[in-house]
Amino acid sequence: MSDTAIKTIRRATWVGSIINIVLAAVKITVGKITGSQALVADGIHSLSDLVTDTAILIGSRYWTAPADKEHPYGHGRFETLTNIFIGVLLAVVGIGIGWDSLSAIGHEATNSPGMLAFVAAVASIVAKEILYRWTVVQAKRINSRSLHANAWHHRSDALSSLPVAVAVVANWLAPGLHYLDQIAALLVTAMILKAAFDILWPAIQELTDAEADTDIEAKIQHYADQDPQIKEVHAIRNRRTGSTILLDFHLLVEPEMSVDKAHAISENFKSYILDQLDEVVDVIIHIEPYTCAERVINPCCEDKHCK
Repeated sequence: MSDTAIKTIRRATWVGSIINIVLAAVKITVGKITGSQALVADGIHSLSDLVTDTAILIGSRYWTAPADKEHPYGHGRFETLTNIFIGVLLAVVGIGIGWDSLSAIGHEATNSPGMLAFVAAVASIVAKEILYRWTVVQAKRINSRSLHANAWHHRSDALSSLPVAVAVVANWLAPGLHYLDQIAALLVTAMILKAAFDILWPAIQELTDAEADTDIEAKIQHYADQDPQIKEVHAIRNRRTGSTILLDFHLLVEPEMSVDKAHAISENFKSYILDQLDEVVDVIIHIEPYTCAERVINPCCEDKHCK
């Protein structure tokens, strides 16, 4: 990973951390003053954002390190582990908030929160939505899955403030409707758990070496069709490590071709793939001779390749 990408990750994370500290302090304080359990829960959610920011700052020191003897494929899985930590933390926070909300509903009603809680919730929505959009732009620019996951954490915080604002207005309009604030806190819980799942599932898929991109095979086939010296490609496999993809496949050339020429074809094709597919950082190509017998092994083989 380039120095620019590393600096972008850390700058975006530090900006998010500062905003999260301010928002968490404001929402928890206002929630306590106004008696809004949902706003307190939302403030805790912002505080969990701060923990994930810290995880990214620490984890990025490892996953941005270059490949070495102990990690010949690089350190991308440290980014995966960071994403898992973020997802698990979100799930734990969500379950805790949900449990507290259910307990409150079952035992006693609370006073209607004041409009100060509404102002705090709206301010949080605006701030976190802006932070989400800015962080997504940074994540796409350097292709960072962890930074993108953290951006969605910001978005979940913005979304979780919506039911808080609605609950405050509803309590103000209809003070007799008890428990609206706790119900809003349960909606916050659902949003947090959804965000946790969206972060955890791709990371689990990566750890189990699931296919990283289902469209890559079609792209490689298309690229190969444009090169008349390449007779066929098959056994295409790809897997993800952090924000990057590792790719390997078999490339078939004329059996009479020299090793030097076949190697040159594969190297040129590899360079082309790396130029076209930003996420792919390494390609392993196994060269094979092409014969008409390939039609028996691989039905995709076309007669026009045979002499």
